[in-house]
Amino acid sequence: MKVYARSRKIFLLMPAALVLLQFALVGRASPAGEARTPALQQLIEAAKAEGGRFIADAVIDDARGRKEAEIAMEKLFGLKVTWEAVDLMNQNQFASRLLKEIQAGRQPSTDVFNGTQSTIPRLMQGNALESVDNWHALLPRIPKEAIVSGGGALAERTRIGGFAYNTNLVPANKVPRKMDDFLDPFWKGKLASTTYAAVWDRAGVRQDGTYDAEKAQRIADLLTKLVKEKHIVGILRCGDESRISSGEFAGLALLCSQDTVDLARRKGAPIQMAFLEETSNLTHSYLGLMKKAKYPNTAKLFMVFIQTAEGQALLRKWEATDTSFYPENDMYKLVQSLKKKNVDPPYIDIPAYLKARDEVEKWKDVYQRILIGQK
Repeated sequence: MKVYARSRKIFLLMPAALVLLQFALVGRASPAGEARTPALQQLIEAAKAEGGRFIADAVIDDARGRKEAEIAMEKLFGLKVTWEAVDLMNQNQFASRLLKEIQAGRQPSTDVFNGTQSTIPRLMQGNALESVDNWHALLPRIPKEAIVSGGGALAERTRIGGFAYNTNLVPANKVPRKMDDFLDPFWKGKLASTTYAAVWDRAGVRQDGTYDAEKAQRIADLLTKLVKEKHIVGILRCGDESRISSGEFAGLALLCSQDTVDLARRKGAPIQMAFLEETSNLTHSYLGLMKKAKYPNTAKLFMVFIQTAEGQALLRKWEATDTSFYPENDMYKLVQSLKKKNVDPPYIDIPAYLKARDEVEKWKDVYQRILIGQK
């Protein structure tokens, strides 16, 4: 009787145990609140076979942030991950190096390239990026707008260019809202710009990829006045915001992206961004999956991770940015707030940029010549 009772008890427990086992295998570690898809589980197993290693550049600069990414990926995907970081040189130079490596049949220096709307197309045209057609199957929350044609790249953060200024030197009533506000005598001797005419060159691009030549000429006329009347008296680069915070210049017209200002503000720097109605636009940084990558599956899994709520949260924490595609994100909220202020920055995706690229480069050359005093 005792044997029978024990056997009956085990028999009754088996269905519950099977249900728990099935849940553990299928629903565990669900990114962004979603159960793992079969495609994602297959990718995880392939990444395990690679040892969970991948090589990526410039996504999170701080080593502590990269360590947090490793821990978060292990928690989400159930495998120990090692991020091998490579130093990002000048982005254009690094893209050229990768193209040469691919064309020579060599393994590229990184599995994942962090690029923009100008460098990612170079890798696409050089057939250097993998073709991927299952991002949505891997993580259903990824919107189609985040996927670059061919699937070899995903938008990972949004960039909005604007005017960076020192809050100790610029009163609220002098913060510019339109381009002509820079003509105010208040700005004489107080402004810098960049050697490459950052943001000014893209200001004429419309969301459909057409170019506003009339606006471009207005910008050229404006910059000529600002240089001639010595409102613009310095040349910096994006990344030199400390020279605004220090008070060497009161403002940088214009700055590539808001994230570096937000990072400086976190450290107490007296710096802020203003987004101008006529010049601000949305672009993205992208992660591109390289052909001949050393660890292609783990690299692909990392690109999936960056699209999860957990990955986007780490970008916010360490890079002061995320993408405007997800409603819970800071950049989504910023874009919505700008629209309410009649600053509706057009989204210049890669197809739009490529359509307008010749005009962008032509006017960039005009602006650069003006800024460095050759015209």
